[in-house]
Amino acid sequence: MSRFFHRHQKAIIWIVVLSFFIGSVVLVGLNQAGVFRSAPTQDSDLPDFVARVNGEEIAVSAMYAVANQIFGRYQSFYQQLGQDASVLLEGANGARFVLDLQADATEEVIRRALYEQEAQSRGIRVGSSQIEAAFTEAYGVFLQQNSITEAQLIAYLEQQGTTLETYQDSLRVDAERQLREAAVGEAVAGLIAPTEDELLAFYEANIADYDRVERIRASHVLVEDLETAREVRALVDEGADFAELASIYSIDTGSRENGGDLDFFERGVMVSEFEEAAFALRVGEVSDPVQSEFGYHIILLTDREEARTPSLDEVRGEVTSDYTAEEADQRVSEWYEARLAASQVEIAFPKIDAVLQQRIDVDLGLAAFLQILDEGTVSDAYLPYYIGRIYESKAQEAAADRAEFEAIEEPTEADLARIEALQAEEEANEALALENYLMALEDVDADEAFLNRVLNLNPDSTDATYLLGKLFLDRGDYTQAEERFAAVIARDDTYVSAYIASGDLATRQGSYALARARYETALELRGNDTSVMLKLVTTHLELGALADAMELIDDLKAIDPGNVKVTIAEGDIASALLEEAVAEQEALEAKAGLTEAETARLEGLAGEIQTHYETAAAKYESGIQISGSLDLRTRLGQAHLLAGALDEAEDEFEAVIAMSPYTSAAFEGLGRVLIARGEIEEGLDNLQTALARSFETVQRERVAELIVQITPDDLDMRMELATIYAEQYKWSAAIGEYAEILAVDPADLEAALGIAEAYRWRGEHSTGIDYLERAKAATDLTTAKIRLNEAIVEVVENQVGEDEPLGPVGWDALIELAELRAELGDRQDASLDLDRVRTEAEDYRSADIEAILESITQTTSETIPSSVFDFPEIEETPESETPSDAGE
Repeated sequence: MSRFFHRHQKAIIWIVVLSFFIGSVVLVGLNQAGVFRSAPTQDSDLPDFVARVNGEEIAVSAMYAVANQIFGRYQSFYQQLGQDASVLLEGANGARFVLDLQADATEEVIRRALYEQEAQSRGIRVGSSQIEAAFTEAYGVFLQQNSITEAQLIAYLEQQGTTLETYQDSLRVDAERQLREAAVGEAVAGLIAPTEDELLAFYEANIADYDRVERIRASHVLVEDLETAREVRALVDEGADFAELASIYSIDTGSRENGGDLDFFERGVMVSEFEEAAFALRVGEVSDPVQSEFGYHIILLTDREEARTPSLDEVRGEVTSDYTAEEADQRVSEWYEARLAASQVEIAFPKIDAVLQQRIDVDLGLAAFLQILDEGTVSDAYLPYYIGRIYESKAQEAAADRAEFEAIEEPTEADLARIEALQAEEEANEALALENYLMALEDVDADEAFLNRVLNLNPDSTDATYLLGKLFLDRGDYTQAEERFAAVIARDDTYVSAYIASGDLATRQGSYALARARYETALELRGNDTSVMLKLVTTHLELGALADAMELIDDLKAIDPGNVKVTIAEGDIASALLEEAVAEQEALEAKAGLTEAETARLEGLAGEIQTHYETAAAKYESGIQISGSLDLRTRLGQAHLLAGALDEAEDEFEAVIAMSPYTSAAFEGLGRVLIARGEIEEGLDNLQTALARSFETVQRERVAELIVQITPDDLDMRMELATIYAEQYKWSAAIGEYAEILAVDPADLEAALGIAEAYRWRGEHSTGIDYLERAKAATDLTTAKIRLNEAIVEVVENQVGEDEPLGPVGWDALIELAELRAELGDRQDASLDLDRVRTEAEDYRSADIEAILESITQTTSETIPSSVFDFPEIEETPESETPSDAGE
């Protein structure tokens, strides 16, 4: 235990107490979600106690409470870093993290039980007055540190389903326990009276802890400009009182009222210019004006303490305190280890027992986990993962040992033999880790961290690569997903699932030709797979290959005649034929002067349309009776719409929306019905809703195109459509929409950035830069010009290649950027822009650059701080109170 902890032990104990209980309050939501409330395993025949210590059973609830408290500390720590601690609970790492938390909590409740038993055997009691005093102090500190009133705390606790009285009682209980444990520690440690020799030996062994670094004490007068600084310096020379000058002239509000006194400080506290000047002075000497980023300083050095090592007598009290604390720690630790070893401790939950054994000896823990897996008495799909982690750690240990032997310059034969043995050990453990990871992947929902762990062991694992692709697909990261599926197919051209997943992805993106190719290959590998055949029917329909779709339907009916999905597919084919016939009818009706054959064809189409409509409706209605699917009702509505049965279509779409108000296809259908009736505004409202609630790229594109067609002047919708095109790398289509926007509003920032990106992707960098320059000329907004210049630099960087000079176009953009940033006070980035230009082209527009740098310097001198201290003062947090990294 660190000496810092002992010096601040009382305060730190209560910080820990408060963080524990605040953590448990904050985690009410997590408890309700079942994160720690559920049993460590799913087995119902396990006891309701987590451990038995010398015959005393410890309730599982006590372990849960401590686990929540520990997690509360993690949560508090992560919040300070601006992060969410719930990430620790995700995936396979999260499962192991929770198990480790439960093991930590079990160790803690066992420790508490042993301390309580020792207190009882020694007759140790804590008075109520002590408990109340400790509680009152802790409670007051809590309210003060969190800047809340008791009324606010009451309101918060009520929201969490508890009361102030319950919370305060829990604080009292924990205060009593800690006071009693402290009394046990004092009794165990006994009287500690170090001899002179013991103190001297301790002092010499830890002498660096008592070294005194050089420090000085100084006062200063801080002013805004050099002229005032020289005036103050002259007044000092004339004998004016320095403290009085500081109270009159200094703009440092932090020291002005103290006559400019900054107290003692070490190196590394003040800004560098101030520090360098102050430490160079002699006591009583006054500096000339010293410029820093805060202004101009006149510094008076008032005292100096040189770096030195104090004698034992000078720090005797500090050394005695540290020795006593360390000796007490040692005695208590030895007592506890002996007490634990002599106690009868039974862990009721096998997984927790295995973790605790693993902490003592890795191989013992491994054997315990293997036994649990072999017996099958614990229902945890992550068991093979835990085992794999142990094997992987053993492999890493072997690798580290091997590296030490390989570093020997002249290895002996024994060394070489050891290297070979360690290599074999490493490979064997990696193979066992991989085997167990793959076993776990069969039963758990894979997460990215877990899959990457597998791929680190075996980059060619097709299963892990495929599952990672599925994860990316679910996230909507289609590029990464297709890369993984393609990699699997390249390694194993018989991996059917990868072809199907790739086909599904291509379908989502509207790449139906690729989807058809993938499904056809999958069907060759897995003949008569009805699910793949149905997917293939859909792609044939999207590609207009109706004959191929009907042929597949015939095959499906022969294989599985009662399959309702086949019936629905027949409806889809009839609907496609209906759409084709309606389109032909509309084209003929729009044509002037029909031939005799065309007239006959037009007359025949009416019958075909009716037949296809009736077939589609009948098939969909049959499917609805079996499955009641809202998707089928939507398709039925679409068939009604195609056939011109607007009332029926409206009924279906409204019924779907009533049952599921987030079905975007139903809103699209209803919008089309209303527009067909001439109710344009209401129809557009429904189309906008469909667009907002759709996650399918194909549908979003289709709806956005329809809205733009109806309202071509809606620039916001054109931007939406352009963005949809860009997401699919349809650069030509995106450029068309961006250009339409810029034709109306040449200063539209997003359109200019978008069209430049599109041209960059097409390799037409100059055209993209031209559009950015036009937008710059059309806008008066400084922030917009900054973003446009940044985009020019990005396009030029892409054009010239990584680490290559930008050339005049890029340098001009950087210089303009620096000038604009200087206007906004962003001096640091402005300087970086100019530094890049001078690095790549030393003499390029040097006069302009110097002028901007001069303006930056002038602006800097006008900045007035409240203090010369470089860093805000923060409270020191003991290392022992920082939660360790989780999950590893």
